[in-house]
Amino acid sequence: MIQISLRPITEQNRDECISLKPRQDQMGFVASNLDSLEKAVEEPSTGAFGIYNEDTMVGFTLFDVTPYEDDDCFWIVRFMIDEHHQGRGLGKAALGQIITTMSHIEGCSKIRTSHVPDNQVVNKLYKSCGFQETGDLVDGEIVLDLVIEGTA
Repeated sequence: MIQISLRPITEQNRDECISLKPRQDQMGFVASNLDSLEKAVEEPSTGAFGIYNEDTMVGFTLFDVTPYEDDDCFWIVRFMIDEHHQGRGLGKAALGQIITTMSHIEGCSKIRTSHVPDNQVVNKLYKSCGFQETGDLVDGEIVLDLVIEGTA
């Protein structure tokens, strides 16, 4: 049974988060969770969360909890599901929970994300949750937007 929740990364679950990895063939698609946690310290607009299915951490996400100062948008900066938990619908359920959580942040009317062009699996996942490609590239990555219903 899938029961997704997001829990802040703390000293108590940090090592567990760092140990999560994508499949070998996905390594070039996402930064390591250690790098992402370091980015979270540098970017005051972001929050780092473990993705849990019941009481098991199955993934990691880093997203804006306040608008990113460069463009005033809310970004999903990192999103990954551990290699041992892929292929069971957890990614789509987790992305749905991330969208729900972000849509309740005051002022969040649009969620942005990006991915490397070769990662067509995540492109399909984002689109299945309502994201649309913008035609923009940021650091060579494809940018997608999701307008939050009732806010635009």
